[in-house]
Amino acid sequence: MRTYLRVRGAHADEIAGEVVREQPLTIYVNGEKFLTLLCSPIDLEALVVGYLWMEKIIGGLDEIRHVEVSPVDGRAEVTLAGPVSLPTERILTSGCGGGITFRIDHRLFPRLASTLRVRPETLSLRMKDLFAAAVHYKTSRGIHGAALTDGERLLVVAEDVGRHNAVDKIKGAALRQGIPTEDRILLSTGRISSEMLLKAARMGVPLVASRTSPTEMAVALAEQLNITVCGYVRTDGLNLYAGHALVLSDGVAVAAPDA
Repeated sequence: MRTYLRVRGAHADEIAGEVVREQPLTIYVNGEKFLTLLCSPIDLEALVVGYLWMEKIIGGLDEIRHVEVSPVDGRAEVTLAGPVSLPTERILTSGCGGGITFRIDHRLFPRLASTLRVRPETLSLRMKDLFAAAVHYKTSRGIHGAALTDGERLLVVAEDVGRHNAVDKIKGAALRQGIPTEDRILLSTGRISSEMLLKAARMGVPLVASRTSPTEMAVALAEQLNITVCGYVRTDGLNLYAGHALVLSDGVAVAAPDA
């Protein structure tokens, strides 16, 4: 709990409330220091597993012998079934907190083939479900939420100060629970940037939807990888930036832009 001032016009009230927490977490793989992530101190094992999978350090849970996470020490020890060469060329992404990836080349990802089709109102309902399930957002704000859905219900929900961390947690939790991510929908409360789009591609997700906007690079990557990108999802509509997975009503007319 923190005490802060809430200023409204000429009035200032002293408030005691939650402020979102952030801490470093250093990951060691087979005793070798890999990297340090800035993250929310919740669901850390899912974050570690998901991040290692996203970066192709592991291909599945069967390659992990042991994971021990100490939130107090800010340290995660991962023991794999065999030796591994850790990548060293780090790329600073546009993710909040200064996200780091090692494999941002879109040529490493195949173009997706999916028959998934979703109506705009379905995305609006599931986005509403995400906000209802985001318990940490409700108490402190200032935190991002992500969810994996099949369109009918939320399958996995994760929260973190980093929107990219939240997606890593989604994959880590899905691996641990045996939930496939292919042909699912990824929801996010944060911006869809290039690394977010590539994380979706890595998971085999053909549709990414957000409460806010994508970047131009994310849209370009989505077009190359056959991923549908929707932004500014609201109860009364959304923006479709790329892809063919969104089913529009018969009465929707697409107008050409003014010359």
